[in-house]
Amino acid sequence: MGRNERWLYLILAGVVTLWGLNVVMVKYLTTFPPLYVAAIRMTVAGVCLSPILWTYRRQLKLNAIDWLLLAGVGASSIALHQITLAAGVQYTSAGNASLILGLNPLATALLAMVFLGEAMSWRKAVGIAVGFSGVLVVVLTQHGAIAVNGWGDVIMFASMLMYVTGGLLIRKLTTRGVPVLLVTAVSQMFGVVFLWGAALYAEPISYYVSLEVTPFQWLVILVSGCLATALGSVGWNYGIRHLGASRTAVFLNGMPLASLFFAALFLNERLQLLHLFALVMIVTGVYLGSRQVSKRQLWGAANKQT
Repeated sequence: MGRNERWLYLILAGVVTLWGLNVVMVKYLTTFPPLYVAAIRMTVAGVCLSPILWTYRRQLKLNAIDWLLLAGVGASSIALHQITLAAGVQYTSAGNASLILGLNPLATALLAMVFLGEAMSWRKAVGIAVGFSGVLVVVLTQHGAIAVNGWGDVIMFASMLMYVTGGLLIRKLTTRGVPVLLVTAVSQMFGVVFLWGAALYAEPISYYVSLEVTPFQWLVILVSGCLATALGSVGWNYGIRHLGASRTAVFLNGMPLASLFFAALFLNERLQLLHLFALVMIVTGVYLGSRQVSKRQLWGAANKQT
């Protein structure tokens, strides 16, 4: 392993650690309306990503289909994903949320087979089954009893699907020759517009201005938007560029573990043996499900924005 590759591994490990922490930060901000939290965080990320638009300004002459796909990415993996993420963590634990989000690569493989004609090997099928079983273990079994953890888990599952949908659109865009960083920045701007449109439709701007935000809460919003979302996306795409999507996706396995650790550290959530067992099942499932797709460059885990 060369020095450059070691640095890439460190960068990607830092990215997934930030994303694990981001779930906890969003959980901490649940005292505010979900639309407000999502719009503010994504606006901060958009500002941080805006220099990319200047860098790629000469490649912004895209055709109508490309713009439509970019709008689709902004609507699904940014706007709807962030809305459901902010809403879902209000009704479930950060630990459960991170485990459900950890299904991303497996759901991508399944949907890619259905909508993009990707081959489904037995290894991939076993991986999907094991990964989904791991999530079911933690969301259906609570404190020794069988009980669905309410709408929070359902909303988090929808949030994961919205992100996966955007990932499939991103793959389509990259096959059409649109640079990944340009997709990241432009779709982010679409997402910000959609989020503020929804937020202002729900409440007038005077309502959001009247909300009291402490300096520490602003710090959490800035760290979430600028570091976890904007910088995390750039680092992730940098890894994809040099390692490929499949090798990069392996690092996503560490996100649930990081989130569970930070939830126990900052939110006093209990780190139960059940969570660790489910995590092992998810990691095993992701490994089995993604092992055979290295040559196909599956983009389901590309361009992460939590």
